[in-house]
Amino acid sequence: MKKINIGAGAMWRSDGWETLDNAPTSYPKKWQHYGKCWDIKLKPNSYDIVFTSHTLEHVPQFRIEKTISEINRIMKIGGTLRILVPDLEASARAYIKKDKKFFKFSKHYDETLGIGGSFLKQVISAGGQTIAINREFDEIFGGYAHLFCFDFELMKILLEKWGFSNIKKCKPGMSKIKELREFQNYVIENKKYDISDPYVKNNKMLKDKKEFYISGFDKNWSGQLVVEAKKKKHINFSEVAEFSKLKQVRYNSIIDNIKINIFFRISSI
Repeated sequence: MKKINIGAGAMWRSDGWETLDNAPTSYPKKWQHYGKCWDIKLKPNSYDIVFTSHTLEHVPQFRIEKTISEINRIMKIGGTLRILVPDLEASARAYIKKDKKFFKFSKHYDETLGIGGSFLKQVISAGGQTIAINREFDEIFGGYAHLFCFDFELMKILLEKWGFSNIKKCKPGMSKIKELREFQNYVIENKKYDISDPYVKNNKMLKDKKEFYISGFDKNWSGQLVVEAKKKKHINFSEVAEFSKLKQVRYNSIIDNIKINIFFRISSI
C-alpha cells in the first residue's frame, strides 16, 4: 500500500509514508519528494491514501483545480483522500459571535486589528509561500501564506468535479482508516509529545539540542474543515474545464513570461 502526505514539511515522517513538499530545504530520503502540489512529478494511479493537512489554503486560487486534479491523477481508483483546511463557515460564525477563543488557537491570532483582523488572517495571511508583485513588475509588495479558504460545499463541488465521490465531513481524529486517527505530535528522542505541550510550544527541544521529528495526522482543532473522499474515476486536467471565477486575470503574455523567466534565473543564481 502506497501512502503520501502532501505539504508535510521536511520534519514530518511516519513509517510507510512518503511526503511531498516545496519548502526551500534538502530532502535526502527516497520517500521525500520535492515539488509543487499542482505539478506533482510522480507516477499516476500509484497511491492508496493521500493526506494533506493545512496545505490547500496556501495554494493560489488559480492553481486550486490543477492541484485537486493532480491529486486525483496520482491516486488509485477507490483510494482515500483526506483533507484538512481552515473552515470558512466556522470562522465566519466565530466572527459574528465575536468568539475570540476560536481564533486564539491559530498562530495567526493578533488582537491589534480586533476580531475582524483575526478573521481576515484565517483567509489571507502574511507568510513566505507566495510573493505578490505589482502589474508593472517593478515592486514586490510582500509575501503571503493563506490565499484561499473553503467551506464544505465549495470543497465538495471541486472534489466531485475532479473525480471524487463519497465526500464526507469528518471530525478531527475520526476516520475509517485507523492509522489516520492519530493526532499530530512531536517525537523527541523517541518520546511522543502533544503539539500543545509547553515543551513543544516553547521550542525547548531546540534549546536543549534534542533530536525530534513531527508525526501523526490531524490537528486537534474544531475550527478546521476535515473531509474524506474516494477516487471514483480519473479525469484529465484541462484549463478550459476550470471555473472561470477561479481563473480571473492571468499574466501569460510573451513579455510577462520573459520577465518571469528572468526573475527565475536570477533567483536560481
